[in-house]
Amino acid sequence: MTAPEIDEALSALARCSAVLLKESEAEQQRMEELNELSETSIEQRAEGQGSLYDAESELLSVRLRLAIRCAKAHRDAAHEFVCWWVDAAVTAWKSAVHGTPMPHARLGAAAPDTLMLDDDLAVLPGVDEQTRKLLELGSFLGAPQPGPGHDDDLAAMTTDLAARSGLSIRQNGTGAAEVVEDGFPEARRRRLWGDCWLELGIPALPVPGGELDALLVRAPNETADRLLKASRAVVSAAMARLRLSELEGTEAPWTPAEVDEYDQLSSQHDRLTHLLADYAQAVTESLPEMRS
Repeated sequence: MTAPEIDEALSALARCSAVLLKESEAEQQRMEELNELSETSIEQRAEGQGSLYDAESELLSVRLRLAIRCAKAHRDAAHEFVCWWVDAAVTAWKSAVHGTPMPHARLGAAAPDTLMLDDDLAVLPGVDEQTRKLLELGSFLGAPQPGPGHDDDLAAMTTDLAARSGLSIRQNGTGAAEVVEDGFPEARRRRLWGDCWLELGIPALPVPGGELDALLVRAPNETADRLLKASRAVVSAAMARLRLSELEGTEAPWTPAEVDEYDQLSSQHDRLTHLLADYAQAVTESLPEMRS
């Protein structure tokens, strides 16, 4: 892809991301409004007002249930789309700094609703050979066998490892298990971003002290500061997810300090998709300077 083609593609991703984020916010607001109405209705019934089987109350409950599903679907869709923009912008950034070509297929590697052609899967990171051998061995040992020797746990672990690695296991023409590259969007995200996606829900970003330092060599000080700030904001919000999971797994009653911490972390993590969009926008706008 040429520089103008890359810039136009990233601009389109920015426009479309803004559309999805706006629609997601609207669905979230609608859900919150319906939730307030539902809580009021519940309070009124608790005070003896209205019937337990009132049709209007039941309709409100149904609409709220649908709105919750819709809000989550929009939120997830916006997040995946923005992550695609981030991935494409970072790839273009690396291409600009290192002078390496950016194939059109690589631009679409993280597209959230598109199946890639088999030939285009070559732009994804290579599969670790040790992982592939483990999957092949697990597929062989865990394959259904007559009698009591079949290990269901091994088969489940093998399937899970394949899924985490962005691979799938299928039978070939002879009936033997075969490890193949999975072209579905979620599998591609796992191949591209690994644990960053699985554990934190974000694309793999250049990190300080390594790749990021090399990418910022050409950047003016103001641009470098902007990119560093955007990167830190994303990582901080993403890491909040780990602490939230830790708190949620606590069996003991929470202390007031833990309740406050949970609320603050939740608020921070809720902003993750917007922070990712800010990061992608910063990279997109900085590309011309990176090329000069």
